[in-house]
Parts: sequence; C-alpha cells; structure tokens
Amino acid sequence: MTTTKTDLLDRYLHAVRFWLPKAQQEDILAELASDLHSQIEEREAALGRTLTDDDLAAILKKRGSPIRVAAAYLPEQRLINPAMLPVFRLVLKIALLWVLLPLFAIVFVGPLVTSAHPERVLLAFAAEAWRTAFMVVGIVTVTFALLDRYHVKLKSLDQWDPRKLPRVPAAPDTAARWNQLAGFIWGMLAAVFWVYLMGARTEFSFPGGLRFILGPVWKYLYWPVLVLTLTSASVDLLAFLYPCWTLVRTRVRLGINATQLLLALALLRVGNWGELASANLSALEIAKAMTWINAGIQVALISTAVIVVIDALLQIRVLRAGHTKPVAASGALCV
Repeated sequence: MTTTKTDLLDRYLHAVRFWLPKAQQEDILAELASDLHSQIEEREAALGRTLTDDDLAAILKKRGSPIRVAAAYLPEQRLINPAMLPVFRLVLKIALLWVLLPLFAIVFVGPLVTSAHPERVLLAFAAEAWRTAFMVVGIVTVTFALLDRYHVKLKSLDQWDPRKLPRVPAAPDTAARWNQLAGFIWGMLAAVFWVYLMGARTEFSFPGGLRFILGPVWKYLYWPVLVLTLTSASVDLLAFLYPCWTLVRTRVRLGINATQLLLALALLRVGNWGELASANLSALEIAKAMTWINAGIQVALISTAVIVVIDALLQIRVLRAGHTKPVAASGALCV
C-alpha cells in the first residue's frame, strides 16, 4: 500500500507515543511534531518541491528510532541507560505478567478447590507473589544494567525503516462507539442467560444425585439483577446512538454501579447462599464441598465489587473532565 507524507509522519509520532509516559505524551508529541514539520518545510524550500516518501523517510531515520527519540525525553537513570529505559519497562511488564498469572493458577486457584481454609490460600498466594515479583524485577533490572555496563548494542534500535512502522489505529471515539454496541449485545445475552439460569429455579441438579438448593436470597435478587442488566444494556445502546449524551449516560452508570455494589455487599453479608444435598455423600464431605462453594462465591462477589468500584471511579473521572458534548462520529444521532 502506498504511503503518504502525512500517513508516514503520523505513524512515526504514534510509534514514539507508545514509549512515552502517558502524562507527558501530548506535550512531547506536540513539540516533536512542530520540530519535524519545520524540518520538512525547510527541506522542501531547499529542494523547491514537495518531499517524496523516500525524502521524508530519510528525515525520520536521521531523527532516530522511536525508542531513542522517546528515551531522549525521559529523565536520566543511574542504573539503566535512558536509551534502554522504554525497552526495560516493556520487558518488565511482560515478565511479571507471564510469571504471576501461572503462579496465581498454581498457588491460588488449584489449592482453593480442596482447601478448607481459603483465607490461608489467599495469604500464601500474596506472600509468594510478592517474593516472585521481587525476584523478577531484580533479574530484569540486573540484566539491563549489565547490558549497559558492557555497552551491548541492540541492532533493532538502529536498523529500522520508517515505512515499516504500524499504522495509526482508529480514533478512540469510533472504537468506543463499537465497544458500546458490543456492550449492548452482550448485555442482552446476559439477560437471556440470567432468565434461563435463574427463572423459577429453586435448585441445581448434578449427576450422581448431587443437588444445590438455592437460598431464599436468590428469589429476591432475581428481578433486581435482571432489571440492572437490561438497564446497563440499554445505556450502552443509547451511548451508541447518542454519543453526545455523555453526562446523562455517566450519571446513569454511576447509579447502576452503586446498586450493583449494594447487591454484592448484601449477598456477602447474607452468607446463606444455598445448601448441598446428596444421598451418596457423608456429612463431612458435604461440609467440605460447601466450604469450597462458599469460598468461590465469596471470591466472585468480592471481584465483582472491586470491578464495580473501578468502573465507578472511571465514570467520576469522565464527569470531572467535563466532556459534555463530544464530536459525533459519522452516522451518530446527536440531539
């Protein structure tokens, strides 16, 4: 695909943005873009013509790879070379992700299924995660410090081609609108699933004569959960159709968040979620199974409460930002 001057410059600036701290991205990119435009205008004036794709690529290559340009704006570090700092941060995040996720599955999820004391499993995971994270940070830091100490050069920082940079993704507003449409679809599917799963149901039956009898609290929560799910889906649909209604949408979402949090806390406080019955299990085996079931429900409710709080904080941030009338995307209905 043929590239244009604007496209190549946008891709270069977007690649630099990836390596910059989020709080400084806009200021640094504005300064960098102004400098590059000045260089382009000066070069065009000297040549007496518009720059070609190859001419612009030569200017960008002379300016430096996106990693090196971003590193020049970062504060100087004593342990790690500033030119290596963006790569160090990326490698550290990847290493922590690939180590802590398997650790969570092995040390926490597995033992939780069989443990009679889930709180001990949680404490064990926290201790092990802290020790492992400390070790990973140490290994990655020492590795990059040694690379800097012995002046090891990464060829990829110098041997690069501006024309091979990834293209700039779609505008955030456009992507957000499609996310809202997806949220509406998933919300409707969740409502259908909730009706199918909990409508007029008093127990769940499993092979071998095992039954889980639902507690009375689920009967009272059936309609509130269904109404909240449908309301949330409707808000996503309105957000897709009317992107200008930011304040209204945000306030409704805050109300949904508050109700969801109250429901989660009420369920945690009740504690009597159901009973297990089976003619093939002893009282001790049923008690152990109930311990696991209750622990699983507790973890699910706590996780739900945390997610709801995070979403509420994001909605409050939108309110404070004052985005009352965003620009409508093509085809949107703004009234």
